[in-house]
Order: sequence, then structure tokens, then C-alpha cells
Amino acid sequence: MQTPSSPPLHPIKTLENSTVSPPKGSVPDTSIPLNSFDILWLTYGAVQRLFFFKLPSFSTSHFISHHLPTFKSSLSLTLQHFFPLCGHVRPSSSSPDHYEIHYTDGDSVSLILSESTGDFQELSGHQPKDFKKLHPLIPSLTKESTSLMALQLTGFPNHGGLCLGVSIKHVVSDGTGFINFVKSWAATNLAGVPKFTPPLLHRNIISDSEKLYSVNLEAIRLMEAKLKVFSANVDSPDDELVCATFSLNKEDIKKIKDSIMSKYGSGFAAPFHCSTFVVACAYMWTCLIRSRKWPSERTAHFVFAVDARPRVTPAIPPSYFGNYLGCCFTEVKVGDVMDGDGVHVAAEAIGKAIDELMKHGVLREAEEWPRKLMALSSERPLSIAGSPKLGVYEIDFGWGKPVKVEVTTIKETGAMSMAEIGGGGGGGGGGGIEFGLAFPKHEIDAFQTCFTAGLQLL
Repeated sequence: MQTPSSPPLHPIKTLENSTVSPPKGSVPDTSIPLNSFDILWLTYGAVQRLFFFKLPSFSTSHFISHHLPTFKSSLSLTLQHFFPLCGHVRPSSSSPDHYEIHYTDGDSVSLILSESTGDFQELSGHQPKDFKKLHPLIPSLTKESTSLMALQLTGFPNHGGLCLGVSIKHVVSDGTGFINFVKSWAATNLAGVPKFTPPLLHRNIISDSEKLYSVNLEAIRLMEAKLKVFSANVDSPDDELVCATFSLNKEDIKKIKDSIMSKYGSGFAAPFHCSTFVVACAYMWTCLIRSRKWPSERTAHFVFAVDARPRVTPAIPPSYFGNYLGCCFTEVKVGDVMDGDGVHVAAEAIGKAIDELMKHGVLREAEEWPRKLMALSSERPLSIAGSPKLGVYEIDFGWGKPVKVEVTTIKETGAMSMAEIGGGGGGGGGGGIEFGLAFPKHEIDAFQTCFTAGLQLL
């Protein structure tokens, strides 16, 4: 919700402030210990997503009487399986310096119903827009709050739309778990009964070590005390930030890939896996470096998470609800990506870093990740929030699939959000990727110039 010190840009009215719990007595009091991969996020704030749905005949009164009861009951039934979202993190009573998620019967999540007179088309559009216009739609979940999730539904009766805001503390789950929860809730709301694979909650299926736990716990304490990791925009007030979506359709990606492959000659394969992810990220990274006009001798860094579930032996099921991410680091010299071969240089750096990660194991040097992240905190590294594999545009509560999904957390981190192109996306449809950025206006303008010019040269 909008903070008292920041007046709303479009009138927003709170209609109901409620809480939703799993069905009473359906879940016993439970404690789930945090493992090494969870503890890294102990002091991290919430990951926030906004899902915009187009409902041409939306009426607040009709929604409250016909849809809200089902929306709440489906949430309750889903939370019966995803009950950690209703709990809170506390120190473990049995293990010093360890933490756990504790759930007690009756624990709940907050759900706010509100109404806005704002322009739904503008807010759900891909064009550059002031970040502050999205702020009233984000459910509040501060770092200090003991809650792990908050929800907000905002209707736009004058413009035929609905926005679902979801804030989830990263300590409870990574993006795969986050979206699995929302998809499970949507499927239950659509079917009227739970219709999903129950999440795996217990951490004992993850290989862990006390040494890694201790390293990560000490690291997050140092980060909290000294650094703001990847807080690229932390000194930029919302008034100065602009968010925008940039899309690469299937044809764009093919042209970029063909351009990269041409460097190796006809009939020769690239010396790295030249995937859609590699190609798209290389193009965006190159545009970002060029737009910032850094000195040629500077080193630019790219850091991204990798879902470890399918990449360990034995593989962990995708239904595992928790954090299980690997970390991949790569870098280039700014001067090497400023000319026409820049995308090729960036793609080779990313592709070879991924190949090394797959060769030696996705969790290789996990004890070194915190040190590396802290060392890069002042370098404005590019990082990624989300993945096309999450399928955020496949979510359907019965109102149709979202026309736009925003990851508003990128305002704090300076990361680049990434998803498949959605129904409201620009040109190309299936096979394309959209990226979200949130930077001061002059940086967005400079990036847009590089992005557009680069595509015209393909």
C-alpha cells in the first residue's frame, strides 16, 4: 500500500482488510528448519509481483459478491498445502544460530481489497512509466515484518481491469516456489477444488552441510551490517525512477543468434551452448553497458541464479518449496563490447560460464558465493529476476491470463526482470522474451536508444 509520506498518484480506496488462513485444524503446528540455501535470504526483503488482468466488464460490487468468496476459499485451500507462507521465521529452540519457519494453527496472510480510478491501460502497458504509479498496488511487507506473505487485489472499475499484488519473503522460497504457489492457487480457484501437485516442504531432501550454513549465516550478517548488495537504485527516490519493458520476439532472437554464429564460419558450431537465454541476455547486457558509457578499461559483471533442482544428482522435484539456487558469475571488459562484435563477446562470456557451471556442478564453490557477491556490490552488476521457464503468463484464475506481469522488486535491486512474452507483449508471441528495467529516466532513455539501434542493425 502507499506509504503516508508518499501521496497517491491515482486515488485508491481500501474496501476491505482481511486475513485468510488454511482451514481450521487442517495443519498441525509445524516447524521447518531453514537450510543453507534459505539462510542466505534471512534478512532480504520481499519479492513483489503485480499480475494485471483485463476484465472489460469489471464491476466492484459484482466481483465482491460473485468472485471474492471463491477467491478467498481457494486461497485457504491452497494455503493448507503451502502453509509456511502463513508462518513466521524464528530462532530455533533446539539449535543455536539456526532458524526455522514456524506455523501455528490459525496463522494467516493479509488480503487487502482496494479500488482505483487510475488508468489500467497505462499501468499494465509496456511503455516507460513512472515507477511511483505502481507503488499503490504493491502489498506492504517490510523487512521488519514477521509475516512472510501479503496480498492485495485492486479493481479498476472505470477501465475494466484487476491487479493482483503478491509480496513473498525470499527466505521462504525462490521464484520457482513463488510461481508454483500462485499457479496452484489459480488452478484451485478455476476448478473449485485443489488441483495441483502438493509442494515438497521438508528440507531433508536437500544435501546440505553445517559448514556452508555457517558461512552463509555469517555472510548475511556482514551484508546487513556493511553492504546493500545490488541495491543499484537505493539512492534514487521513486519520483525519479522509470520502469519499462523491452521485448525480443522470436525473429529478433534468431537474428541475434545468426549474427553470433556467423563469427565461427559456415558449418562450424559455437564453442559454447548458444541458447535463447544466452543470446537474449547478451544483447540486453551489451545494450546496458553501452548506454552507461563506462570507461573502456572497466570490468562489467553479470550475475544470475540457476535453479538447482533439475541440475543435481539425484534431481530434486520441481514441486520443492524452498530456496535451491546456484549462482553463475561472468564478466567482460567494457571496451570489448563497445563495437559491432559486442553481443558476440558477451554471449561467449555468458555461454562459457554456464558450460563451466554445468561441467563442474551447479553448486560448485557455493561457499564462495557470498564473498563474490559482496565484492561486486559497488560495481552495479547486472542480475536477473525471474525466468521464461516460470511461465508467469500461463496463470489463470478464471479471468483469463494476465496481460502484464511486473516484478517491482527490481526497483530496489537494479536487476532486470525476465519472462516469456505475455498476451499484452509487443510483437512476436511464442518464443520471445520480455525484460523489465527500472532506472532513472535518463538511463532508460539511453538504454532504449541502444536497444532500438541494435535491432535495426541486425
